Amino acid sequence: MRRIVAGLLILAACSGRAAGDTTTTATVPPTTTTTQQVTSTTEPPPDCPPAPYEMTSLPAGVGQGELQSENIDPDVWTSVPGTTTTFVPRNDDTVAIALIRGTLPAVEWPDERGEVFVDGTRGVAGPHPDGTWVAGWYEEPGARCDQYTMVFYPPWSPSDVEDVILGMNRVGG
Repeated sequence: MRRIVAGLLILAACSGRAAGDTTTTATVPPTTTTTQQVTSTTEPPPDCPPAPYEMTSLPAGVGQGELQSENIDPDVWTSVPGTTTTFVPRNDDTVAIALIRGTLPAVEWPDERGEVFVDGTRGVAGPHPDGTWVAGWYEEPGARCDQYTMVFYPPWSPSDVEDVILGMNRVGG
């Protein structure tokens, strides 16, 4: 029996560990990254017809000249998909006014704006830091093609902007 106990003591001493020592091994699963690609099949909205307004009061030099609309670069006001823009030229062939059907103003007014009436329909108008004057209004039932933005490209005086807006008449669809 002494030999068995002595053998066990020798065996424990040769193993190189004390009887209370333990080793713990942790296995960490590899990190995985999952990406999900979302595609949209939404088609752009159909184009609205031209705005049904005529401008009966334009300052001297506005409404004259010719514009090639395909040569006009879209800007933040005129580049909204599905909208239709009617450009009114100056006599030097630059854009004086853009009347856009199918959207309300694309940029929020940082400055004050006033209430205006476009052929009896309530709207708002005011200056923007980019030098434009902008009016926005919508008609009932308020669908996308019942929304309008009118941009006055500089130079404009507030009284001329007001006169143009007051002189607008709805002439159809």
